[in-house]
Amino acid sequence: MNNITTAILAKKQSDVTTQSLPNTSYATQRSFILQCLRKCPHSTLELRALGICSPAPRINELRNKGYVIKTTRRHEYDSAGVIHSIAVYTLLASRNR
Repeated sequence: MNNITTAILAKKQSDVTTQSLPNTSYATQRSFILQCLRKCPHSTLELRALGICSPAPRINELRNKGYVIKTTRRHEYDSAGVIHSIAVYTLLASRNR
């Protein structure tokens, strides 16, 4: 990762109020992703670094539950230093209850 991406990721990780995921159930992952997205947009690589191995399916499940999540793309370096076009997720609206 480049220094800017590393600094952004470190800041986001420190901003997350929960500790590590208590388990890897889909419900726990969805809840954790919502908590992250309520604070600020997160990319696929950032969510993976926080313990969500496959963010895209969880984002799709959240959308199916009524959450409005916008996807944009940006270029990010992975841990090997390879640049990728990565999805960035932004929570626009919570579901109606």
